[in-house]
Amino acid sequence: MTDHVPLSSLLNLTAFIIVMCGSTAACLIQFGFRTLLSGFKAVMWMAKPPRIDLAEFIDRVADWSSKARGFGTLVLEQEIPNVEDPFQRQGLQMIVDNTAPEEFASMLGIAAENLDREQAHPGHVWEALGGYSPTIGVLGAVLGLIHVMMRLNHPSELGAGIATAFIATVYGVGFANLVALPLGARLKSIAKELERERMVVIQGFLLLGEGKPGIVIRQTLKSFLHEEPKAKAEVEEQEDVPETASQAA
Repeated sequence: MTDHVPLSSLLNLTAFIIVMCGSTAACLIQFGFRTLLSGFKAVMWMAKPPRIDLAEFIDRVADWSSKARGFGTLVLEQEIPNVEDPFQRQGLQMIVDNTAPEEFASMLGIAAENLDREQAHPGHVWEALGGYSPTIGVLGAVLGLIHVMMRLNHPSELGAGIATAFIATVYGVGFANLVALPLGARLKSIAKELERERMVVIQGFLLLGEGKPGIVIRQTLKSFLHEEPKAKAEVEEQEDVPETASQAA
């Protein structure tokens, strides 16, 4: 701090308890304990975000298609224990059960919506924390000022008392804009990416259920990958090379 004001002047346990416990209590009322707990656990996503390896899935679903076309869908039953992702395991089980195409798309879509909603909750929780904490901080400051006003007969304590009262506001605004809101936006971005990846998985199972060849499934699903525009440009470039060479000849 400047002007010889130590950082320790910003440390106040009472203000911290008011802001953090008050904001958490408000979110607990809004979301419930289970959703609030999932929001806190999702902080680990910042270190290791959950991802669906689409390249691996494309290879696997193409291989499943080759086996199903050669030996029937029942042969895929032995592949189910090797699938770790519960959503993909459910889709493969439905393929083995020969679920009707219209029911297959509907049931898998409902399962995907439930997962999307569940994985979007952490972002909403942290955004709510960022919305409540500044207001709780102002509330803490008002309570501190009330306490100061009750001790007007001690003028020497007014300055320190007012400064302490406004620390709660600093905690509330700082926590909201430096932690909660950025974290909420990041978690929502991760959940949105998982939703997009899951749509590719659904498309893969739909193609598998329709009995499409593995090469068709592979080409179709690869169009959803981020690397596809670059790969397409390389293919076009390779196609232009023979044409240029023939014109030169």
